[in-house]
Amino acid sequence: MAPSEHREHRELTPAANAGKTAANTASSADAVVVRPYADTDAAAIAELYNRHRDAPNFVATRLDAATVRTELAERGTVVFLVAELDGEVLGTVGMFRGTGHRVVGPREVIGDMFFLSPWIRGGAVAGRMFSEAFVALMPLGVGTIRLTVSPVNDRALPLYRQLGCALAGPAGAGEDGNIELVSHLPRLVARMQRDYAHLIPASRRMTAGWRYQADGDTERPPDERVETVSGRRVLRTALVLDGLVFRALLEPETGEILHAEADTGAGPGPDPVLPPAAAAPAAATSRLREGPLVVVLDHGDGSVRVHHDRHVGPVLTQTWPVPGPPYLTGWRRAPRRELRVEPVERASGRGWRVAERYGEATLVRETELTGGLLRQRVYWQGPAPAGRLRTMLVGGLRSGLLFTGDQYVPAGRGLFPVDAIEFGAAGAVLGPDDGPGWWDPGTSLAMRVLRPGSESTSARLIAESLLALDVVPGTEYGIEFSTAQRPGDVVPGASAASAPGYRVRTLIPRQHPDPVVPISGTENTGSNENADIPDSTGRERDFAAARWSPAQVARRPVHRLKHGGAEILLDPAAGGLISWRDKGKPVLATPFPRSRAFARNTAWRAGLWTGRHGPREDPRRGMGWGGPEPERAWRFDPAEGRLVAPDLAWSIEPGADGIRITAEAPGATGAGEPDGGLDGGLDGGSGDNLDGGLGNEPDSGLDGELVVWVTPAAKSAAALVPGAPGETWLLDKSGPWQRWCDRLAVRLDDGRWLYVAADRPGAEILLRATPSGVLLALVTRHPAGQPGTAAWPLTVLDDADAAHRLLVPAPRTELVPTGAAS
Repeated sequence: MAPSEHREHRELTPAANAGKTAANTASSADAVVVRPYADTDAAAIAELYNRHRDAPNFVATRLDAATVRTELAERGTVVFLVAELDGEVLGTVGMFRGTGHRVVGPREVIGDMFFLSPWIRGGAVAGRMFSEAFVALMPLGVGTIRLTVSPVNDRALPLYRQLGCALAGPAGAGEDGNIELVSHLPRLVARMQRDYAHLIPASRRMTAGWRYQADGDTERPPDERVETVSGRRVLRTALVLDGLVFRALLEPETGEILHAEADTGAGPGPDPVLPPAAAAPAAATSRLREGPLVVVLDHGDGSVRVHHDRHVGPVLTQTWPVPGPPYLTGWRRAPRRELRVEPVERASGRGWRVAERYGEATLVRETELTGGLLRQRVYWQGPAPAGRLRTMLVGGLRSGLLFTGDQYVPAGRGLFPVDAIEFGAAGAVLGPDDGPGWWDPGTSLAMRVLRPGSESTSARLIAESLLALDVVPGTEYGIEFSTAQRPGDVVPGASAASAPGYRVRTLIPRQHPDPVVPISGTENTGSNENADIPDSTGRERDFAAARWSPAQVARRPVHRLKHGGAEILLDPAAGGLISWRDKGKPVLATPFPRSRAFARNTAWRAGLWTGRHGPREDPRRGMGWGGPEPERAWRFDPAEGRLVAPDLAWSIEPGADGIRITAEAPGATGAGEPDGGLDGGLDGGSGDNLDGGLGNEPDSGLDGELVVWVTPAAKSAAALVPGAPGETWLLDKSGPWQRWCDRLAVRLDDGRWLYVAADRPGAEILLRATPSGVLLALVTRHPAGQPGTAAWPLTVLDDADAAHRLLVPAPRTELVPTGAAS
């Protein structure tokens, strides 16, 4: 929910408004009419969002009136307002029960779809729209407004400060690029009107509650509004009205008012002694194992997760089915439910029968696993409501290929299909034979969604791994897990698809075989006779010929390393490499000596740095953008080429064709760090781990990641990534997108290629194409409570052919078992 994010997108101005000036725009703001949405506005809203790339719900496909109506119906719209000038819709704001990402409680709403055309920005229109929304929410008993915003959106953040917003989660952006904010102002105003009505003039309706905030509250940024009282985190706030000061302490997440007082001139009293926060009981889980597959049922929200011993994080996550519209389900955050769980054991398989009451009716889902096939059947008992049931399926094979029908492409957010996460109704509708399916050639794991037909199910692919599946009650469908060595093993006759931004490179014959470049952590014993083949594991330290020396650049003390044709500059104050030049040309993009925003990172200071992060598969947060973490006082050891902080250390080792980065972290000693450290597991953590796996147990409370962040000297994204055996893919799609893989090569601005590869199973690379340039996250799991290390070689190659020969995967000789019959 954000107005123009001008750092991220180029404004596309409508031709009809080309002649307007800033002066007459400001003067016309008073003529803007703010009114409730009408069904006839749908086409105008679609056109408004189509025209402006900085609309927060922009989708790279044309919206129409039917799509807008579907979106508003599926979200559970509570309030939706439009701003109109001379009969033209130029702005919107909405309050919803859910967004497809998240669902909130009955006395809460999610603010979203807030957008103003450039012609009505900068005046009082935004305040008027929120005032009208506030007026509409108060009689409904809504006490809390939640929203998300880009941390670099310096146009929206001051407005949200005025709305009393506080930070609801970590300070850095999550995978969607946003931070979560929460405002409990409606709850505070209602409490003030209830308890102190005798002190409030009858003429004061307080519909614009944010205008009554104490000045200090509106000046503090959202991440500084939470304080500590009696050892617990609280949100301190105050409302001022005609000499009356209403002060309150609230629980930041729930909005519970822990203490309130009215001050008519005596000044604030001392802080009370607050009771300790009640520990939320961990939801019970049930699980069953079939070979390396483990299925976990969460009794709290009804979600089902499927894990495999050789894969980091769930291979599949599926939400509880809900009737609709509105479809009040969320794949990032689902509501808690009152569920009855019974184990089921039949000849056909083992599983559970889970039931939820809806008045006089009961919704039932039966789940069974046998032979690698997860069967699901949903039905009503009793007087059932009309309509279909929706469940959200999230595929976890991040590095996999996506199959729709008999064609496949590398899966990636924003690559294929259209990224409709911010406007789910615009997702790609799949035919009955389109699957979808996913296959990871690196592990041989494959997963397919088996649907009985178009009459019983309909499917909408909202993003590369997010499927909205609507089923007729009484329908049985399945998800099949298997192993595959080639695309035809997943879908018979499957072939590489042709799509914008994708090109397939097939295997280039060589006069002699290439050495094996290991990704399993074993030593490279192959020949290294070709200059373009880096030895990714056997480099020797050569500090006799390459030593760090002190230097001064831009009046700042730095450390310099020269080795061969490379020169590296390191700044401990910036926490990373501020320059890497190879043969006189830059390999990294850096802002040195300044700090500025890069994509959704608000404090970009170096071209390569390391950090710690929560689990990459965490449904609430995902992988961030290398932004704010706890400030570290780095100490540099030039003899070892090593930066050291209390919770993290990393070293730089020069080689013939690049450098090798090794990160180290001590064993965890306490709870996860909420502000960019180890985020505390997938579901808060119960400590009840699955056996086996790569430290990816779904309940391991302190599992996290060691991350090396890299900004290559690449203004536009063009990358080679592995595909099926014998092929690589050149990805050069315009616009923002991302791709996970275990090795890749990024084309630098000078035409050379930067090659990176994982050196152990489970390590992965996230490549993001952004308007700021390319961002790489080199991610290695740091298991709970254990010391962790991660090593990443970065090699500069002369051409795409050299990169291709390193990237093209060979067929696996070992199949990874899944429990499915051969």
